Parts: sequence; C-alpha cells; structure tokens
Amino acid sequence: MLSKLIKASVAICVSMLVSVAAQAQSYDFVLLAASWQPGFCVTHSSKPECQNLKGTYAATHLSLHGLWPNAYDGNHPQYCNVPQKDIDLDASSAWCSMDSYGASSSTLSVLSTYMPGVQSCLDKHEWFKHGSCSTKTADNYWGDASSLSNRLGQTALNTLIANNIGKTLSRSQLLAAANTSFGSSGSSAVSLKCTKTNGVSYLTEVWVNLNKNNLSQFPASTSLVTNANVAGTCPSSNIFIAKP
Repeated sequence: MLSKLIKASVAICVSMLVSVAAQAQSYDFVLLAASWQPGFCVTHSSKPECQNLKGTYAATHLSLHGLWPNAYDGNHPQYCNVPQKDIDLDASSAWCSMDSYGASSSTLSVLSTYMPGVQSCLDKHEWFKHGSCSTKTADNYWGDASSLSNRLGQTALNTLIANNIGKTLSRSQLLAAANTSFGSSGSSAVSLKCTKTNGVSYLTEVWVNLNKNNLSQFPASTSLVTNANVAGTCPSSNIFIAKP
C-alpha cells in the first residue's frame, strides 16, 4: 500500500513538473530589446564592449540587447529547462562561467556584430534566461534576433538617432520616427528607455513589441503588437543621444 502511495505521489509530481514546463514555454509575443550602446556605456564604461566602441556597428546603430518571449499578464517565461547551476551563475552575473548552449560559431560570429555584449557573454545570459523559452534552437533564435536587429538598423528611427549623436531629442520626435518606420501605429508598439545620471537623461534602449508569428515581416506594421502596454522611462524632452 505504501509503495503504491509513493508511486502515485511521484507520478503526480512528475505531472506537475511537466505542466509547469509546458506553461513556462507559453508566451504571447516577443519583445525586441535594442540598445543605444553609447548611452549604455555612459554608466558601464568598464564593460569590454564599451572599451573600443568607436567605429563599430553599435556606435551608429541600435544594437541587440535581447529578444524576449513575453506574456500579456506579465508572467514572462524564463529559464525554461535550465540547469540550476546556470541559473545561480546568472544570478551572480558570472555569465562567462555558464555552460555552452549549442550556438554554432558562425551564428555567434554574426551575432557579435549586432550584440556587442557578446564580449561580456551577454548571449549566454540572454539565452538561458529568455531564449530557452522560445521553443527554438539557439541558431534559429539568434538568427531571428540578428535579422531583426539588421532591419531595425535600416529604419528612420535609427537614422534619427544616429543623425543626432551629441544632441537631444524629444520623446515625440522619437515616436514620430517610430510611426514612419513601422506604420501609423508604430509608436504604440515602442517603449523608450532612458537612464538619468548627473542630471542628464540618456537614451539607452528602444523596445519593440512583435507578433511572434510575423517576425519575418518586420518592420512592417503587420509584425507589431500594439496592445502590450510596456512602459517607457524617457522624459518628454531633452533625451540625450550619447556619443560613442
């Protein structure tokens, strides 16, 4: 009798774990988190990717922070089927000590252009925390992310930012460029992130909410999710575009 109860309890636990794993891999849309690397480097100057920023792609283009599977209810899936060791290393920011995860050398070579943070093993952090929940292979996940970054870098929004390095822009100017880039409702899919230091609000990130099934259509309006309500942190004016 006891043996049967133990077996039943184990079966229930296994069933619960499977259910949790399935729920963890369910998401509604993806968020493309793009960095304005010169702004990021204002407060992270010691990072390897900030040491030689001039002349790189990220000096004049929005670069890749991450591609995050997100849920409308805010319960975003993270660390799907990830070993506890890697979760612990991630929590302590020991990213370069985390396990290899199967991305090919050619994938990582392309990714390093669009994600300068690869120099700090940002790709490992992003893969284990977010990419593991994408239901895609590492190569396909980063292939999507690199392609999206490339296309974002060709938009009017990127041009506006790059043409105003060392100057300030207003939130309305940036959102108008988003509408030009992504269609008339483009600004509803975009969140602007700023970091204020020494009294200056630096543009650090642009987040774009995307339909997980229409990524290949980006930057067309059909690729956007406009009802995700992801808040921005930039003021209405005097958003400084940092120099590399």
